Amino acid sequence: MTDVETAERPAAAGAPAGRGRSPLVSLAADILLPLVVYYAARALGAGQTGALLLSGAPPALRLVTGALGRRRIDGVDLFLTVLLAAAATASAMGGGTRFLLCKDAALSLVVGGWVLSTGFSRRPLAFRLGQRLHRGPAATARDQLWQRSAAFRQALRLLTLLWGTEQLLDGGCGTLAALTLPTDTVPLLIRAQSLGLLAPAAVATAVYSRRFRVRHGVPLFGAPGRAI
Repeated sequence: MTDVETAERPAAAGAPAGRGRSPLVSLAADILLPLVVYYAARALGAGQTGALLLSGAPPALRLVTGALGRRRIDGVDLFLTVLLAAAATASAMGGGTRFLLCKDAALSLVVGGWVLSTGFSRRPLAFRLGQRLHRGPAATARDQLWQRSAAFRQALRLLTLLWGTEQLLDGGCGTLAALTLPTDTVPLLIRAQSLGLLAPAAVATAVYSRRFRVRHGVPLFGAPGRAI
C-alpha cells in the first residue's frame, strides 16, 4: 500500500465533498472575455488605449465577486488583485498603446515567476488551486493527503513548475509581439498564443493526473476517497 493510499482512508468515510466553481469560468473571464471586450470596444469606436483598459475589467470583476462570495481574499486572489492594481496605475500614467500591450505581456512574466516560486514554497499553487475546488471535509482530506504523501506533494510541485514555465513563455512571446507587430493585431495574437500554450499544458496536466490516479488510487485535484 502506497503512502497516498494510506492517506486516502480518513477521507473515505467522511462527509460528501464540497463543491467549487468550475475552472472554465476563470478561464473564460481571464482569456476570452477580455478579447471580446477589446474588439467590441474598438468596433464601437473606442481608441486602442481605452479598449485595452476596458478589456481588463472582466478579470477584475471576477476577483471582486469571488472575494465577496467567500468573504475573504486568499493568497492567489491577493496576488492577482495587486497585479491588476499595478496595471491600472501603469495605464493611468500613460505611455501609449505599445506600453499597454507590453504591460499585459509583462504581467504574464510576473505571474510565471510567482508561480515558479510557489513550486518551492510550503504550499505550491497547484495545491492551492485544488483546494479552491473543494470545501469542508474534501478540503480537509486533501490537506491531510498533502501532509502524509510525498508522492502527492512531488506531483503537485511538478505541475506548478509546468504552469509557471508556460506563463513565462506566454509573457516572453507576448512582449516580443507587442514590440514588433501592428498594434491592432496584437490582442488577438496574444490571446491565440495564450490558448496555444495553454492547450498542451492542460493536456499534459490531464495525462499526468490520470496516470497518478491510476498508479496511486487518488486524484490530484479531486476529493480523496471518491472517483473523479
